[in-house]
Amino acid sequence: METHSHSRSSVTGVAAELQRRNRLLCTVALLNAVLALAFTILMQLDGRMLLGRNVWTKPWKFAVSISIFAATMAWLLPSLSLGKRLQRRVSTIIGAAMLIEITLISIQAARGVRSHFNTSTVLDGTVAAVMGITISVNTVVVGYVLWRTLRDPPSLAPAYRWGIWLGLSLFLLASLEGALMVVYGSHSVGVAPDSAGLPLLNWHYEGGDLRIAHFIGLHGLQILPLAGYLGARRTDRTRRALTIVGVVALLYGGLTAVTFVRAMLGLPFLAPVPTAPALGGLVAAVLLPCCGLVAVKR
Repeated sequence: METHSHSRSSVTGVAAELQRRNRLLCTVALLNAVLALAFTILMQLDGRMLLGRNVWTKPWKFAVSISIFAATMAWLLPSLSLGKRLQRRVSTIIGAAMLIEITLISIQAARGVRSHFNTSTVLDGTVAAVMGITISVNTVVVGYVLWRTLRDPPSLAPAYRWGIWLGLSLFLLASLEGALMVVYGSHSVGVAPDSAGLPLLNWHYEGGDLRIAHFIGLHGLQILPLAGYLGARRTDRTRRALTIVGVVALLYGGLTAVTFVRAMLGLPFLAPVPTAPALGGLVAAVLLPCCGLVAVKR
């Protein structure tokens, strides 16, 4: 009973602190958590399918992800020495972008059509375009936050500060991978978008799936700052704390890179490791156009 009571009071304390730090983004996080619960219920009541999955699966995934992202930014922003006015502007843009995103995804789910990679009608194309613009604006704002904190480092423990920097950087790289999916026109490589996959996450059992690296990279925004914070708390030696966050960042970033390369090779996440020639082919496919561009510029 005492453990239950202590856990409940801890959760309440974190929620209260989150609201105190950033009321707007805390509200966005709470709203999306409620929406995730609503979508869970709708998945049981509405049996319509889209690409082999319940139509409400995608809104559920995005509501959970947006809730985590908004809560994370609500917690981090007050610690970054941005100033109250800038923090308020950043919070407003991020909050508005996330609300637009989940609204459009939910509307498309209610209509029983795809929200991403869908230009079959003028309406669907407009929705996809607005979503693309919204996420681009959100990415630019997060990039601006990173730039400001690099230019004017916040007064935090070095390991925690580096964890935030690395987490924001990996988040931005994963966002760029999202742009790659838009250019490619699909998250699937060498397999149909409606092929079988993991429950809820829907990561393909066969063929490459760019969503995996995208997912892992985006949530570096939670993992790496947490690693830096815990490293700073666990030891009073700055070098040791920095080593902890550096190792975690290297391993986590490596996992993101490996899942991305495997997806580009058309390999499912549970497939054997690709051969050296296959990896060499992918590296050549990426580097040769870059070398050609450099040669042309010269």
